[in-house]
Formats: sequence, structure tokens, C-alpha cells
Amino acid sequence: MAQMYLEMIELLFIVGGFGALVIGVMLFFKPQQIAKLSKTGNKWYSSRKSTKPLDIIRDTDSFYFNNNQLIGTIMLAISILALFLVYSRIPTTDQYISAPGNSSLDMGVGVLLESLRWILLAIILMGLPLWGLLTFDPEKLKRVNTYLNRWISTRLLLLPLEKMNDSFDIFVIQNHRIFGAFFVLGACFILFNFIG
Repeated sequence: MAQMYLEMIELLFIVGGFGALVIGVMLFFKPQQIAKLSKTGNKWYSSRKSTKPLDIIRDTDSFYFNNNQLIGTIMLAISILALFLVYSRIPTTDQYISAPGNSSLDMGVGVLLESLRWILLAIILMGLPLWGLLTFDPEKLKRVNTYLNRWISTRLLLLPLEKMNDSFDIFVIQNHRIFGAFFVLGACFILFNFIG
């Protein structure tokens, strides 16, 4: 399995090397073509229209508080079951490597599984008090709920991303021979190491 991933990464470097070689040669001899490609590739497609419905706040709290014992009990049971299953079924790195058929080359998969295990355990453990409060003391949860229901829009954070900034592209086109040489040399280095 690890060998397959290594071969995929090697293929990615080879394809990237050929792509860099083509771009480098084009930068060196035909920078106007790269400028056209850059202009086409720099079109910004804003996600504002598709994410606008997310800015509308929908009240689901009344449903949860009206059925607090039923929902809280179900979610507590699901959380405890999930906690047991995650803890007992997802192996640690050592358990994964020591399993029959797995080798030390599969250590990356073991690390990913153990990372997933700890992330899921943390999420489930953070949810347990919430479901406990919903089941046994919904009034306390209602007081905290006003702080949890604050909407923090990411619109202002994303505004700089929606402005075009092509100063680096202009710099590359102005110094096309230098960047073309860097691309060609880098591509040759990569291709020499992976093909040769």
C-alpha cells in the first residue's frame, strides 16, 4: 500500500516537472502566452451568492428545548456508544503496525488512524456535557445558549480574497527570462531525480 502511494507521489512530481518545463520554456520564449493564461486563470469566481443563505439565522433551539429529555437521552446514548466504538475499534499506531499483514511502512496509515481516533474522542467528550445539560438542566443551557447563538460572519475576513492581486504575475512577466530559467532548471532537476 505504501509503495502505491510513493509511486503516485513520484508520478505527480514527474507530471509537475514536465508542466514546469513547458511553462519555463514558454516564459523564456513566449511570455505573452503566459500573460494570457495568467489573465484567464486569475478570474475570480465569488462564492458570495452560494454562501449567502448561510448568513440567515434559523431557529432550531425551540425544537430541542421542547423535546429536551427525548433528544438529550438519545444523543447521550449515541455519544456513549460512539465513545465506546471509537475507543475500541479504531487502532492506535502501535496496534495497527503490530496487526498481521501490516508492516512498518504502513506507519503513516497508523498515525492517521490514531489522529482520527483522538479527534473523534475529543469531539464526543465535548458533546457529552451539552447533551447532559439538555437532558437534565435545560434552563442552564438556555442561559449559555445566548452566547452560543452569536453569529460571526466571515464576510469581512473573506473580502481581501475577493480582490484581484496580480502584482506578482506582472513581476514574473517583466522578468520572464529569469523565471523561465528557474522553471526549466527546477524541472530538469526534478525530472533527472525521478526519471534518471
